[in-house]
Amino acid sequence: MFGIENGHLTVNPRNLIFFALVVAVATFSWCYEMSLRKGWMAYPEIFLSSSINHMPASSIGAFGLILAIACMPPTMFVRFKQVENIVPGLLINKISLYSSWIACFGGFTVACFQARSNIHVHLAGAGVFFAFSLFVVLSQVYLDYTTRESIPQGLGTKLRAGIALVSVGSLATLAIQGLMILIEYNGDVSKGTPEGLKLPMSIMELLFFATCLAVYATMIPDFGNYRLRLCVVDVSKEEVDKRGGEGEQMKPYV
Repeated sequence: MFGIENGHLTVNPRNLIFFALVVAVATFSWCYEMSLRKGWMAYPEIFLSSSINHMPASSIGAFGLILAIACMPPTMFVRFKQVENIVPGLLINKISLYSSWIACFGGFTVACFQARSNIHVHLAGAGVFFAFSLFVVLSQVYLDYTTRESIPQGLGTKLRAGIALVSVGSLATLAIQGLMILIEYNGDVSKGTPEGLKLPMSIMELLFFATCLAVYATMIPDFGNYRLRLCVVDVSKEEVDKRGGEGEQMKPYV
């Protein structure tokens, strides 16, 4: 996944996505198996957060989830540059990049503050992660449409459109169910989830999380010719371009 090419630390973004998907699936599979086996969670309450509510599942879940989510910003930066190089100056492209960063911090909050430790912070982090992840999904579909004449439209493009529909449907259903709980409990979320809503809300949450992972998976075939490279710049070796008084140009120094 990492290597040194031409003196630069180089990352293959396709390997980065694959790593994130494997870690996310493996982490929750392990936590679900452990929590169900030890009786820490039980049907029909099968939320993602329920699987990381008890030690050591909470530590395993936090570690794995943070590793996986941390791959989102660099992946989206590659996508940003891919679009920017072909259709420069698209505001939605830049907003989508920033949204992935905000969603990343929301995911970190969910991982670090489990429902048993602080339900309000946990739900706030989940709300940020869900809302901004949905925007990333929708904005990528819009970018596919905007750049359809410049960027080849492959299987990933078609899959992203279908994923967007599922994302909107699952999150809208989850939001409506959450609103029903707020009304029933007068905003006191500490009372938990009503018995009749546990299974449908769990399914919608799992479905939405799956679509978030899937939209990144669709970028794997698109990133075949792209690499992330980190260079070190020695600012003391700046080269000043005095022609025309246009200011300074910084030359990478490795």
